[in-house]
Amino acid sequence: MIIMSGTGSGYSTPVSGFMKLPPIVTSESDREFLRVLNEYIELELGKVNPDDDEQRYIVYKTAFNKIIEHVTAYQPLLTTIKKEYEETIEAIKKAQREATFLHGKLKAMASEPSTIRNYRKRGDELEERVNIVKKDNERLHNQLIELKVRRMEKEKKEKEITEPPKREMKKDHRLIPGLTLEESTDKQLLQTKLEELDRQLKELTISFKTRYVPKTRKIELKESLDNKVAHRDMLLRQGQFYKAKRQRLKVASEAAQAYNREKPPHQTVGDTVMMALQYAAMQARKQKEAEVAAENQNQSEGMGPQREGSGFGEGPSTTSTFEDDDPNKEKEAEMMLEYIEKFNELFEDGKYEEAAIHAANSPKGILRTSATLAKFRDVKVRINGRTPLLMFCDALMPSAGSENARPDARLSLECVECALYENRLDLLSHWVAQKRLTFTEEMGHMIHNHCKCQIPCRCSAQAMAQNVFIKLKMYKEAIVCLLKQGRVRAGLDLARQRCDFTKEDYIDLLRSSPSIQLLHALVDRDNRGERPLSIGCVIMNLMEENKFELALPFIQEMQHKPSKDEPHTSAFHAAVLDDHETSVHDWNELVHILQDQGYGETAMGLLAAITVLQAMKNAIRTSQEEFHNLAQSENTDVLF
Repeated sequence: MIIMSGTGSGYSTPVSGFMKLPPIVTSESDREFLRVLNEYIELELGKVNPDDDEQRYIVYKTAFNKIIEHVTAYQPLLTTIKKEYEETIEAIKKAQREATFLHGKLKAMASEPSTIRNYRKRGDELEERVNIVKKDNERLHNQLIELKVRRMEKEKKEKEITEPPKREMKKDHRLIPGLTLEESTDKQLLQTKLEELDRQLKELTISFKTRYVPKTRKIELKESLDNKVAHRDMLLRQGQFYKAKRQRLKVASEAAQAYNREKPPHQTVGDTVMMALQYAAMQARKQKEAEVAAENQNQSEGMGPQREGSGFGEGPSTTSTFEDDDPNKEKEAEMMLEYIEKFNELFEDGKYEEAAIHAANSPKGILRTSATLAKFRDVKVRINGRTPLLMFCDALMPSAGSENARPDARLSLECVECALYENRLDLLSHWVAQKRLTFTEEMGHMIHNHCKCQIPCRCSAQAMAQNVFIKLKMYKEAIVCLLKQGRVRAGLDLARQRCDFTKEDYIDLLRSSPSIQLLHALVDRDNRGERPLSIGCVIMNLMEENKFELALPFIQEMQHKPSKDEPHTSAFHAAVLDDHETSVHDWNELVHILQDQGYGETAMGLLAAITVLQAMKNAIRTSQEEFHNLAQSENTDVLF
């Protein structure tokens, strides 16, 4: 500290030898600053709660900071004083927090004697029950010995009784239907009847195999016919291509041979061949135009059917020329070209809805392709709230009524992606329900991942994904969808009926779709009296996933829920007693976790159940050991 002395007229000389600090208030501006600062403190204190020490502390702290900023000469000293005050205040706060913690700990330690006393009382009760169980075991053992003695006496008496006579097979004395008594005794006639019946049986078997076939066979034959027709069309196109190629090669070969015979000057063999090919192409074009003109004239005169009949009457010649002169083929090709041109015209005019309907109803599905869908996708406009892509997908579905007319897997997936992007789940639900799509695994996962709802699902996406997976016989994925819908019982029933679920499969379900309803279903007994998972396994998995918001309410509900087998016992207590998989170390860790989270009552209930479980295991082990020793002693007595 600096000690100053001197007169009031000037600066005093410091006693310690350091330079004297200037006074705090030296001018009118300092007095104005103090006045403003006092007004600021009064104003801020009027705004805050007078009982809140923390807020008042902040006001004075801010005022002190302003003083430090204003008085530069005393800034180090005031900063040091402020730091000491803040450290002191922080130490007081820390002491208050520690006092609160120690008070709670002291309260918990005060309740330990009563808890220990209750545990001892419960231990005495269990010892009494163990003694009762021992007495019952002894009584049952004596009854078992008496029953053995009675059974041995009964067996001795049965051996003394003579064995009954052997039963003889009864002969059927009834007449054969359709035969008289004399015919039934005629061996030759019976042999003839037997051969006739064998022949009739063979005829019926052959008739059943050849005359009647399953309905699926018709579908297979139709698919085979369509494949062969498509293969035939491909061979026809290849034949036409090879025929034109052979004709061009023939013309080129003849032109090259003519050039080699004459060898005209100022002309190469390439020029000769090109001229010959151009001339042949021009002649073929003129011939085709003449044939088209003649065909139009015949049709106008009513000669079309006669010419068509004569063409079919040629037989082998028509097959050898690959039906080049068939006018129906040319008409079909022209109709398809006109159909495509009409589609392009509608599309370019911006009539996207009409173009979509036009493409969806195209002959032989020439416009129901992914290329057409990509063309609609490139248009980035909206008409009446719908994109052209959605118009095309919506128009495509009515034409997919039969199984063979459905869009392929790729086109179906793109339609589903469009409906999900536009959030038109109503359209997608209609398509799935009417079986207008080709279902694939990727489609099911796409619909499943689109759902962002909390359990249970409200957007119907999980229901649609469930239908897709069930059609594909992917039952595990369908079960997950059922759990996302909140249909836990239906999901577990499907798991038991369609899948051989193991413990790992149930754990995967627990981790992927956790819910309170699923937790209860996994630890409750099913129709066979078994629990899919032990309660310890369920709780430990939830703790590993940091699902405290599910684990703690689940434990509390189980503690308040009565057991089905023993109404006076809680379901949690019964489930813990049936759990033979979870170790004592794991249970103790769970108790510590519950205590750390502030659920002391729940932890106490769990600890009580664990204590009962250990006592029951020790009692059963002791009873088994005594029963085993007693059996060994009886066997020894029998030997002697």
